[in-house]
Amino acid sequence: MKTDKDFWSRVIEDIKKSESATYHRGKSWIHCYLFFRNYRKIRNSTNLQDRAALHLGFFLASWGMLRGSSFLLQQDYKIYIPIVRILINLKYDPLWNASYQKLSIQKAEEILDLLFDLKNILRHKFKEECEDCETPTDLLITKIMMATMGCAPAYDTYFKKGLKKFGIKYYSNFSRKSFKNLLDACNKSEAIRKIYKIRQPVAGTHYLYPPMKLLDLYCWLYGQ
Repeated sequence: MKTDKDFWSRVIEDIKKSESATYHRGKSWIHCYLFFRNYRKIRNSTNLQDRAALHLGFFLASWGMLRGSSFLLQQDYKIYIPIVRILINLKYDPLWNASYQKLSIQKAEEILDLLFDLKNILRHKFKEECEDCETPTDLLITKIMMATMGCAPAYDTYFKKGLKKFGIKYYSNFSRKSFKNLLDACNKSEAIRKIYKIRQPVAGTHYLYPPMKLLDLYCWLYGQ
């Protein structure tokens, strides 16, 4: 098995590969994430909300969320505008780029309250906008969170396999209990804790890759 150093090297290599290529699909995350860094401006502009919906929709398409079995395949991109308006709601400002490190127990619980309130509101909004559609999966919700706020990893198959290899309990879905176990692992595991130490810039910007994005890449590679 590869060492932790090998896997963190692969994370950085994966990032550099997507940034150096002209049209790599990894840039869909970069474009979407960077656009949403302007969430305060987006809040005051219907034009920017429309553009934000386009960014989000294309990211989800390029990362497999518009496959034939997905209810999103039959929807116009404007279905994401109500989702964008929820994300930019002032209520959820503490979630933008949340790292969850060195928080008091009370503050951590407050952040988790917000995070899982957001999850439930997003699921409800999708069903409200598309009554005949299936219930949004945890994978869809966490991909949206990762591509916009950077506050959660995407719970896809390889990511969950990575968690299983780490022995993190309740890894099968994005529940409060499973996420708390993951955050505990981030604090206790020397390997995973490096997500808080790596300061990897997004090429050509002053922004850094958020810890949850680095965690997503690490566990995704670990789970392959």
